Amino acid sequence: MTETELVARTLRGDMCALKTLMRTHHRMLFRTARAILRDDAEAEDAVQEACLQAYRALGTFRGESKLSTWLVRITANEALMRRRHNAKTSTRMDVEPDEVVSGQAGPEASAHRGEMRQLLEARIGALPEAFRTVFLMRAIEELTVEETAVALGIPEITVRTRYFRARNLLRKAMADDVARPSLDSPILITEEDRRRLVHLRPHAALLREIDRAKVVSPKAAVLARAVTMNTQVFYTDEITGVHQHLNLVYPQQAGGCACCVSILAPVGTALLGLSAGQAIEWDFPDGAHRRLRVEQVIRHDCPINVGAA
Repeated sequence: MTETELVARTLRGDMCALKTLMRTHHRMLFRTARAILRDDAEAEDAVQEACLQAYRALGTFRGESKLSTWLVRITANEALMRRRHNAKTSTRMDVEPDEVVSGQAGPEASAHRGEMRQLLEARIGALPEAFRTVFLMRAIEELTVEETAVALGIPEITVRTRYFRARNLLRKAMADDVARPSLDSPILITEEDRRRLVHLRPHAALLREIDRAKVVSPKAAVLARAVTMNTQVFYTDEITGVHQHLNLVYPQQAGGCACCVSILAPVGTALLGLSAGQAIEWDFPDGAHRRLRVEQVIRHDCPINVGAA
């Protein structure tokens, strides 16, 4: 049965025909919604609502474009509306950094791929929104140029341009990250942390860190497992071999518990913005030269400090 016949039967109230139409196009519609919302549950809800809207408006479909194109546009509008009014986003992107990481097997290679994956996810999250959305739809959800253009309401040439720019930005950022020595480890900072830290009128060392930091969204910081304020950090001093644990806080919170370390302290300044697995070499005020490696970042304040607040 052709789509035209299915549309005609649906208009006559045949629900089986409607289900067949929706089932035929469901995968494409779900990919469209997920690329915009980046959340499976939200995307499924958006598709269901879009299907209802399409059913109500089916009588207005004149066949001037493909039915799939018409349905994609309705789904994209619904997803875009939800994204504007819903702050929830997914915390995972199914992406492999194939262009950066070799295919070599083994535990070390697997660990390296994991680190590169996290870094790539953070870099995708830091892309300008217009580039990020196109990249996700084309590279991750595998929509065609036409489908992406229809979904976002932009010309196909714009889709190609934004996708090309996004790929170049990611390739350059990843190449810079991989090539940098430890002293220039990529530093990620959220806008809120940056704003609050500047208001502290910090010392020169912290100001230098803030100036060279890449401002990212809180979600991108989570994806990169980056050290932000009010997080617990487990790190190793590679010079002495000593393992340490601290809770990075603002100065007024430093008395909360024994592990609380002010951002203005040298070790706090050194670790800010690093991601799990990254190391930095740092000259301390006492003349000591140390190399600190972040082992784990727990994204909440120390329980003792929370209880004391």
